[in-house]
Amino acid sequence: MDHLDQLENISIYLIREAYANFKSLGMLWSIGKDSTVLLWLTRKAFFGHVPFPLIHIDTTYKIHEMTAYRDRLTVQWRLKMIYGISEEALRNKQTFPDGKADRIACCRLLKTEALKNTLSGKGPAISLIMTRVNMNWIKTTNLLPASLLE
Repeated sequence: MDHLDQLENISIYLIREAYANFKSLGMLWSIGKDSTVLLWLTRKAFFGHVPFPLIHIDTTYKIHEMTAYRDRLTVQWRLKMIYGISEEALRNKQTFPDGKADRIACCRLLKTEALKNTLSGKGPAISLIMTRVNMNWIKTTNLLPASLLE
């Protein structure tokens, strides 16, 4: 088994463990490359099916083709989607492009606040977030059975 196969197997194991151990699970999907890889791995882990909702925080500033891609995959793969949007910030034009917020405040309003509002009471309690990690860290924290790390 080569290194990429090992990483894929570990990822699939962790996704299945999260699903087995958390009652209310959702996965953030930004439509970017990293979260789309996580979506692909999730489909692989569950034989083409995604058994929990995907959460997309829509800032309305994505390239049109990206949202069309998201919408197409949602239909083709029968994905359950939860959309979050900061309607108040957009309505009040509290954005960087409108000149009423710096980049940090704009990101907080359009992404962080929208995510907090989306998850408060209505959405999943736990979200899968993919991050690039050092394999040595995974091994030393004993997160996985030794058989997967061989």
